[in-house]
Amino acid sequence: MMQKLKSLRFRILLPVIAMALFVVLLQTTLFSRAFIRIILRQEQEVNAIGFETVSNTITPLISASISEVWSIMADDRVTSYARLQYDSVPDLIHARIRCRDYLQAEIASRDGIYGLLFMRKDGSLFGALPLGNIFQDSPEGNPLPEDVKTRILDAPLGQTVWLGPLPGAALYGFENSSIPQSVMIAAWKSVNVSYGECYALMLIDESIFDGLFAALRDAKSTWHLFAEDHAEIYHTGPDACADPERLISESNSGDIFHDENGRAVSAFSMTMASPAWTLVREISMESSERAVEGVRRSIAVFGGLVLLISLGVYLLWLKKFMGQFRSLLNGIVRMGQGDLKSTEFEPTSIEEFRQMQGEINRTSAALSQQMETIRRMERERMELENERKEQERIAQELSTAREIQASALPQVFPPFPDRTEFDLFASMTPAKEVGGDFYDFFLIDSDHLALVIADVSGKGIPAALFMMVSKTMIQNQLMTGCDPATALERVNLQLIERNTSSMFVTVWLAVIEISTGKGLACNAGHENPGLCRAGGKFELLKYQHNLFIGVMENAKYKNHAFELHPGDCVFVYTDGVPEATDADSAMFREERLLEALNQRRDASPEELVRYVHEAVNRFVGSAPQFDDLTMLCYRHIGSGTNCADDGKG
Repeated sequence: MMQKLKSLRFRILLPVIAMALFVVLLQTTLFSRAFIRIILRQEQEVNAIGFETVSNTITPLISASISEVWSIMADDRVTSYARLQYDSVPDLIHARIRCRDYLQAEIASRDGIYGLLFMRKDGSLFGALPLGNIFQDSPEGNPLPEDVKTRILDAPLGQTVWLGPLPGAALYGFENSSIPQSVMIAAWKSVNVSYGECYALMLIDESIFDGLFAALRDAKSTWHLFAEDHAEIYHTGPDACADPERLISESNSGDIFHDENGRAVSAFSMTMASPAWTLVREISMESSERAVEGVRRSIAVFGGLVLLISLGVYLLWLKKFMGQFRSLLNGIVRMGQGDLKSTEFEPTSIEEFRQMQGEINRTSAALSQQMETIRRMERERMELENERKEQERIAQELSTAREIQASALPQVFPPFPDRTEFDLFASMTPAKEVGGDFYDFFLIDSDHLALVIADVSGKGIPAALFMMVSKTMIQNQLMTGCDPATALERVNLQLIERNTSSMFVTVWLAVIEISTGKGLACNAGHENPGLCRAGGKFELLKYQHNLFIGVMENAKYKNHAFELHPGDCVFVYTDGVPEATDADSAMFREERLLEALNQRRDASPEELVRYVHEAVNRFVGSAPQFDDLTMLCYRHIGSGTNCADDGKG
C-alpha cells in the first residue's frame, strides 16, 4: 500500500510539472507576439502619417501640373508648331525658337514638371527638357521606345496614362551625372480644333520626391514608390528593391519576413487613387528581434524561478496531503488489529462530504450565473463600442469625401489674377457632408472662358460621385473646342451609357469670348439666370430650356447667343437658393433673390455671392438646410471698348 501511495505521489507531481512548463512556454510565446504587435502598432501610426503626407502631396501636385499643361498646350506658340505648316526653312527655325523658349520658361517656372514633350499623330516629337530640346519632326527620330509610343497613340481621349519609369538617357541619347535615372511620363491625347490630334507628355523625375520623403527618413525605414506594373519609381535607401512582387504581397500582413539579403523586415503599403501607384514602407526589424529574444530569455528565467518556487510549495502541500492518507491507513490497520480508538481525519463523515459537495454546487451555479451576466454585459459593451467606432469611421469617411469634393471645385479667388477683363466668384455649401451641386470655370484658350453650374438629382455620396463624373465629362468635351449644346449632347450620351441609378443633372453652361463679350449658353433644365446690365437692375432671363442630361438618349440641345457689355453682371444658381425654407415652410423664392441682388447690384462678384448667402441664412433662421446652396457670379469688365448690341444671356 505504501508503494502505491509513493507511485500516486509521482503520478500527481508529473502532470503539475508538465503543466507548469507548458504555461512558461505559452507565456513566452504570447509575450513575444504581444511585444511584436505593440512594435508594429506603433509603426502603423508612423505609416498613417507618412502615407497621408505622401498621398495628400503627390496627387494635388500632379493634378495641378496636368492642369497647367492644358494651358501651355493652348498657347499659339505650341499650336502653330504642332501644325508644322511652314513655307520656308527660316520660318520653321523661327517657330522652333519661339516654341523652345516658351516651353523652357514654362517648365523652369513650374515645380513638379521636369520636361514637356508633344507628339503628333504620326509619331513625330518636339518639346523641351532641362538639358536640351527635342524637335524630332520626323517620326524616325522619336527617341521613345516603341512600346511607349504605342501606348501613347492608343490612349483614349481625355484619359491620362502613366508610363515608365524610363532612364533619362533614353530621352537625351547620352548619360551623365545630371541626367535622372528614373523619369515618369504622364501622357494624354487632346483634340484641338486649331491643330487636330496632339499627345501631351508631362515628365517628372525622382528629384520631386526627395523633398517629399526627406521628413520621413529614419535609420530603420526604407520608402519605396512603385508604378502600376510594380516597376520601382523611387526609393530612399541606397539599394533598389530586387523583388517588388514579394515586398508588396508580404506588406500589411503583420508578419516579419526576410528580404533577399536575409535581413528581418516588415512592410506596410497603400495604393494611391490617382495615380494608382503603390507606396511601401520597409522597416528593419533586426533590433526588434534582438529585443524580443531578450524578452524571451527574461520570461524563461522568471518562469523557471516561479516554477521552482511553485514546486517547493506544491511538495509541502503534497507531503501534508499524503500524511492524511497515511493517518487513515494507520487507523485502518489499527482497527484490523482490534484498536477501535478514533482516528483524527478531516473530514470525518460522508455527510460532511455531501454538505461540502452541495456548497460547491451552489457556489458553482452562482458563479456560472455571474459569469453569464458578465459575458452578456461584455457583449453589450463590445456592440456599443463597435457601433461607436463604425459611426466614427463613417463620419471620418464623409469628412474625407467632403474634402475631396471641395478640392475638385475651384477654390482660389481671383482664379486668374493676370486677367483683368473679367471678375468672377463662386461658392458651394452642401446640405449634407457631401452634395450633388457643382460649379466650374476654366479657360478653353486665351480668349474663351467656360462657366458651368449644375445640380445632380439626389443627395449625399451617390450624388457627389455622379457630380464628379459629370464635371469631368463636361470639361473634357469643352476642351475639344465644341460649343455648349454639342458638349451637353455628348455628355448626355456618355451618362446614359453608364447611368444605372437613373440620376440626372440640370446644367447651365456658357462659353464667353472674353475680347468681345459674345458667347453661347445652353440651359439644360436649370434655373433662370440673372442678368444686370451696367447701370440697371437684375432681372431673371426666362426662355425655353433644354431637357436635363442623363435621361433621354436622343435629346437635342440648342445654344442661346448673348453679348455682354463692360459692367454687365451674370448671376447663376441652383434651386437650393429660391427653394430655401424657413421654420414655417415658406420658401425664399425668386422675388427675394432679385431683391437681395439689386441691393448690392454694383458690388463685386464675391461680395454679391456672400450677400445673397447671408440673405438666405437670415430668412431660413434655425431651420435645417434642405438643399445644397451653389452660386456663381461673373462680371464682364472688358478691354475698354463698348458693345452696342443688347443681347441676353
